[in-house]
Amino acid sequence: MKRTLVAAAIATFSMNAFSAQTFSDGPAWDFVEAGYQTSDIDGADPFEPAGINLEGSLLVGENFFVNGGYRNLSDEEMTVELELSQLSLGVGYRYGMTKSTDVFATVSFENLDAEVNFEGENFFAGDENGFGVAIGVRSMVIDQLELSAQVKQIELDETSNTGFEAGINYYFTPALAIGATYEDRDDYSFTGAHVRYAF
Repeated sequence: MKRTLVAAAIATFSMNAFSAQTFSDGPAWDFVEAGYQTSDIDGADPFEPAGINLEGSLLVGENFFVNGGYRNLSDEEMTVELELSQLSLGVGYRYGMTKSTDVFATVSFENLDAEVNFEGENFFAGDENGFGVAIGVRSMVIDQLELSAQVKQIELDETSNTGFEAGINYYFTPALAIGATYEDRDDYSFTGAHVRYAF
């Protein structure tokens, strides 16, 4: 009987200690994620390019961080193939407004590449570089649920656009989450789902 009570007490203590350490109060800034995105481009019907999306972030010190993202989307109709790829590499600063909510700002290098191939031959190719500026907020509304939103301006060689992005992440464990994002820009939008690993 005594052994049973001791074992139960240890198990209860262990579970409580684990629960107390399970989820952090604020958003995780050290993570990598991989997902799938679809796009909707004005004036490009019936094309709806879709493909991979990769993102990551790493905290440097207490408030600064570096982040990056890459997506490669494509679609083919009849003998015409449309391919889009975008690379973003940035640095940012985050400020904890509360224990559960951070506001942040970033500046980034941006590259956008678009190609149209007809019957396997290149018909059009465009490659633009530029920079981006973003401000946003991330908040753990409950222990396992994060909501985020940001506004980002991108200036490229020949074009510029302003976009709004909203996201949600649900953490099954402190390290593993699934999420979804929606990004709306002047002439196109992206909808995606992903898996995140926080470390």
